Amino acid sequence: MASKLTTLHTIKDEPARSPDDVYAAIKDAVTSGQYGAGEYLREEQLAKSLGVSRTPVREALRRLDADGWVETRPNYGVRVKAWTLQDAREIFEARLLVEPYLAGRAALSIGVSDIERLQTLADAMLEITHRPSTPESSEAWFSANAEFHAIITAAGNNSRLDRSLRSMKETPLIKWTFGTYSDDDRARSARQHFEIVCALKQRNAAWTEAAMRCHILAAENAVLDRPNRGQPTP
Repeated sequence: MASKLTTLHTIKDEPARSPDDVYAAIKDAVTSGQYGAGEYLREEQLAKSLGVSRTPVREALRRLDADGWVETRPNYGVRVKAWTLQDAREIFEARLLVEPYLAGRAALSIGVSDIERLQTLADAMLEITHRPSTPESSEAWFSANAEFHAIITAAGNNSRLDRSLRSMKETPLIKWTFGTYSDDDRARSARQHFEIVCALKQRNAAWTEAAMRCHILAAENAVLDRPNRGQPTP
C-alpha cells in the first residue's frame, strides 16, 4: 500500500487550479496506467498531490464515474474501472456505427493539408512495421494511429459524434488492444491506412466508408479472436 501512496504524489508537477484541471490530471493518470485496474483513488491523497482542496477532487471523481473511468463502491470508495472483453466488444460495436459514417462525410470536405498529414502518418506507421516490436515502437504506432483517425473523424463535421468517439478511444482499453497486435496485424493495418488515404484523395465517400469499416472489423477480429494473447479482466 505504501508504494501506491507514493505514486499518488507524482500526478502533476504544478498544482492544478481549476476543476477542469483536476479532472484532466486524474484522468491522465488513469489513462497512462499510473493507477492499475481496481486501485482505489483517495480524495485526501489526490488533493495533496494536486495542491487543491478535496472539493474539486470529489467533483472530478464524480465526473470520472459518470464517464465510465472509475466506479464508486458504497462504503469502500472510488476505484479505477477494470476493463473487460465485453467492454472491448461494445467499443468496437460503437466505432462501427459511428466512425465509417464520419469517414464518408470527411471524404467530401477534408482539406488538402489534412490529406497530406494523413499520408505522412501512414508512411510513418508503415516504417514502424519494419522495426522490431518494442514498447517504444508500440507507443509510436499508437500515437500516429490516434492522430490519423482523429483527423478523419474531425473532418466529418459532426462535433458531437466526434467527441463521443474520442471519449471512447481515450480509455486504457484502447492501448491494450494495440498491445495485442502481432507484426502481421500491424502490417495489414498499415496497408489499410493507405487505402483510406487513397479513397479520401478520390473524394469517394462510399469507398472511404467501406475502407474504414473493413479496417475496424479487421482490428476487432485481431483483438477479440485471439484467446491466447494477454487480455483484460474476463
